[in-house]
Amino acid sequence: MDRSIPSDVVEQWMTHLRLQRTRARDAVFLIEGGATLHDGRNGEAMHDATQRWLSEQREVIAEVDRLVALYDGLNAQH
Repeated sequence: MDRSIPSDVVEQWMTHLRLQRTRARDAVFLIEGGATLHDGRNGEAMHDATQRWLSEQREVIAEVDRLVALYDGLNAQH
């Protein structure tokens, strides 16, 4: 199903994706610099979640990079 999506809506999506990628890069930077994250309950750390979080943020970066490349490729065609 083909339908037109206004370019301003697409630009809003792309801005959101780029912001998510920036946040993910910041999290990776902090973790690689020694920050740790923990799952917990009632303010008490129970499990180190640092590696899981790092992996998830790297996946966000890779996925946004892929989507931005797709977007750029489509724009290059026109």
